[in-house]
Amino acid sequence: MVRNKKFLMLLSLLISIGLWMFVMGQVDPQTSITVADIKVEMRGTDVLTNQGLTATLVKPKIVNATIKGKRSEVNKAKKKGLRAYIDVSTCDYGDNEAEIRIDIPDGVSGVSVEHISNYSASFRVK
Repeated sequence: MVRNKKFLMLLSLLISIGLWMFVMGQVDPQTSITVADIKVEMRGTDVLTNQGLTATLVKPKIVNATIKGKRSEVNKAKKKGLRAYIDVSTCDYGDNEAEIRIDIPDGVSGVSVEHISNYSASFRVK
């Protein structure tokens, strides 16, 4: 009787693992994950350079972003790496603030940004 219970427990475990693998591999459920320590870059600095100006990022220098989508695509986006940036091309001399945007890598579809730890960045143009 004890041997029969152990066999049934092992069989149940194997069936559970098999079903879990099927769901993860075939169904590809929706998921969301947080990607930490994404460096904020400045884009459009060439426009400022042409005007004899430079931009210096004040804060934040890194952000965290939560992305959402099918599990396989979210994992692909995390593996390829997310990029955070601000556009400084249309800014004026002095202290400025710009919206932080997140680039989803090429070849990744159906993934959206659910949350960013900071939605704007401060920078100084001199």
